[in-house]
Amino acid sequence: MSMRSAMLGLALNVLAVCAVLGVATPAGAANYLCNQAFALCTSAPCIPQPGNPDVSICVCQMQEGPNLATVPCDTVRPSTDANGVRTVYSQFALTQFQQGKKGLRCPSGTPWSQCLNKICTVDPANPDKAICACDVVRTGEWQTAGGDCQAATCGTAYWSGARLADSRNNAEFMMQQLKIATSPAEACPVPTP
Repeated sequence: MSMRSAMLGLALNVLAVCAVLGVATPAGAANYLCNQAFALCTSAPCIPQPGNPDVSICVCQMQEGPNLATVPCDTVRPSTDANGVRTVYSQFALTQFQQGKKGLRCPSGTPWSQCLNKICTVDPANPDKAICACDVVRTGEWQTAGGDCQAATCGTAYWSGARLADSRNNAEFMMQQLKIATSPAEACPVPTP
């Protein structure tokens, strides 16, 4: 399969998911390099929202700097309301991989949380954290930087994650934009039988 065919397939899958979830996505959705405050949920453990099995609540790290969004940066700009409540959005960055975390591959059927571009509230008691409302996904193989490479953890939390192709695409985009030659995004070792 050519790179162009793979990218077209990925774009069509993203558009289909967005249509199902009711998310407005511009034709030819692309990655955007933003540079602002954001929530980094790459390894966040999440729990289902009480009363709503389709949403999870994730506690993510606050970050400032270059990050990836799949919507224009202006639509995920941080803000503060009249009551002082700070809002940010969950974006992707290579930070946790650069710190040594590895990507844990998890099987289809284990629930996980899709947090990219999701709205978050900065924790007023701990401004280093943000609480994000993410979508629960129950199908497709996926990857997370959480779980410390322990496959058994795939089913113990609704980890923030991404589909395998999206993980690869996101890392490649950030490497290209930041002119990083060697990917810091490594996979967990495959357990031996």
